[in-house]
Amino acid sequence: MPNPYVPRALMNHAIDAVRTGLDLYTWTEKQVVGALRTGLDALDPKDEPAPEEPDERPVASATPEPDTASLTEKMSTLLGRALDQNTRGSQVELYHHLLDQLVADEARILGALSDGSSSPLVNVYGWKQSRTPRRAVLENASLVGRTANVALPHMVPQYVSHLLSLGLVEVGPEDPALDTEYEVLLAESAVLAAIKSATRGPVPARIEKFTLSLSPLGTSLWQAAAEGAEHE
Repeated sequence: MPNPYVPRALMNHAIDAVRTGLDLYTWTEKQVVGALRTGLDALDPKDEPAPEEPDERPVASATPEPDTASLTEKMSTLLGRALDQNTRGSQVELYHHLLDQLVADEARILGALSDGSSSPLVNVYGWKQSRTPRRAVLENASLVGRTANVALPHMVPQYVSHLLSLGLVEVGPEDPALDTEYEVLLAESAVLAAIKSATRGPVPARIEKFTLSLSPLGTSLWQAAAEGAEHE
């Protein structure tokens, strides 16, 4: 046993212990590797079936056929509901369908026109090189956005176009009584930019003036909604 008071003896003892541990680790490693080799050599590749090569041919993806049964079911449901509905029920269903397609700003426009008033509307057209066909630079620009205090004023032409496509508003002829309102509308930045873009040298842009108002469908929808609010 090494003398604990002699540092060199302690160091030599520690080195001997490390060498013994390394020799034991090396022996164990050799045993494990040898066992693995023995196990691999025992496998005869001739007795094993050859691995199947993966089929690299692209598999054609089956395109799902349209579900015609669902179309038939939907149509049958609609026809069945139509048999059970009266005129009032059909109107309410139509109104719900129309309202589901509106955003808040579009509802504000309907509210601004619900008193039967009209709002000025202009279209700005330019000319192509042939000078015969007109091209629309800006359509359905209206002062109704200001009246309705919409959240997105630059979207008013798109709002009006959508409401026109739904049949909730309609365009009428120019109203001379709205001259001041037309001047205000033509002074808006979007309209001025459209006029500048549509002007070609000495050829000015063509400006068409109209009025925007609720259509009979839009009026009946607003009245039905107002009646429902009164009953709540």
